[in-house]
Amino acid sequence: MPDDPRPYSPPLRLGLPPRPPVAEPSVRPAVNVTKSIRDLAGRNALWRQPSQLRQEYELVVGDEIVATLRWRKNVGSAAVARSPDGTWSFKAAGFLNPRVTIRLPNSDYDFAVFRPGNTGAGYLEAMAEQRYQWRCVNFWQNAWAFFDSEGDRLVTIRPDTAAAKVGGIVTVELKASAHQEIGYLVILGWYLLVLMAEDAAAGVPITS
Repeated sequence: MPDDPRPYSPPLRLGLPPRPPVAEPSVRPAVNVTKSIRDLAGRNALWRQPSQLRQEYELVVGDEIVATLRWRKNVGSAAVARSPDGTWSFKAAGFLNPRVTIRLPNSDYDFAVFRPGNTGAGYLEAMAEQRYQWRCVNFWQNAWAFFDSEGDRLVTIRPDTAAAKVGGIVTVELKASAHQEIGYLVILGWYLLVLMAEDAAAGVPITS
């Protein structure tokens, strides 16, 4: 499905600026074990940042925490995602061939790889030759979505740039429940947007 014309947006950069020292939480947030991301099909959820002092985010529905995304260190791109659907690690790498790798716990195997273009849009290549497109879906560059190989939208994320803490609204489409990958797609989409937000805040110059 061809992309609609849209303004140029900053690329997904891999050299991230240093973050403030990370204050370790006294109690780590628990993920609700009764609800999975696949259960959110046809519903909205919210990504929120509980504290500006921690590079940590929660996907919530009401008071229920459905997933968490937490950076391992205050410098770098390595992060760990947890939900009832599974646990995954994300890491951005490469310069001439930029990519984000997705791995299972205690594994060195990249079972899925996201390859961005120079606008931040790109494709996720997953198991069983599954391929998902990630791109901006509106003129104002404030809504991004994953599409399946048939061109159907699976999940849309709209960052909330007005709040002091980083957050965003997630819409999971009904068809998403048929895709096993939706568990980490929802989290990967947010991970990508956080990276782009950091680059924008750092004033990374745009190149063609």
